[in-house]
Amino acid sequence: MTEMLNAQEIWQSQPSEGMQMSTEAIRKRAAKFERKIVRRNLRESVAAVVVAGLFTYFIVTTHETVFRVTYGLFIAGMIWVMAQLWKKGAPRTMPADIGNSTCLEFLRSELERQRDLIKDVWTWYLAPLVPGYAALNVAMAVTQPSKLVRLAVLDVFFVALFVGCWQLNLWAARCLQRSIDQLPAADNPR
Repeated sequence: MTEMLNAQEIWQSQPSEGMQMSTEAIRKRAAKFERKIVRRNLRESVAAVVVAGLFTYFIVTTHETVFRVTYGLFIAGMIWVMAQLWKKGAPRTMPADIGNSTCLEFLRSELERQRDLIKDVWTWYLAPLVPGYAALNVAMAVTQPSKLVRLAVLDVFFVALFVGCWQLNLWAARCLQRSIDQLPAADNPR
């Protein structure tokens, strides 16, 4: 009986191999993630074009130079944001001819790259819009000082919007980190 107990203890104390994924499962997961990133980038790009179009309309229709500068700063900020999104956040396609471990390394690196991008959303996404918004505050204060209360309400709204966007991206980064943590070790794929 003690031999059986010792054998059971030895068996239970052995290190487990951890989760394993087939190469096909890794490829499917990477392709699904790539499609998700393509949709995100397309959605962000369409929104940026619409916003830049509105600010272009505002530039053409306003007679105040200070507002033209303000709207130009917003457009420049949107261009910067989109350039960064497509430069740093463009999805990469997994090569068809890579092996098991390399497939897993590719997926892990893509998840990490996108996690890092959205974790740093302040630096490349929100901060480039701040100069335009600051200029809008100055333009409104100079040209319409009687509307400073409305401006303060607008400021609270935009701060809440920026903080909400930042928190949403931090949450998404944590979700990506959980996905990374759930991946098997590179030497274990089948």
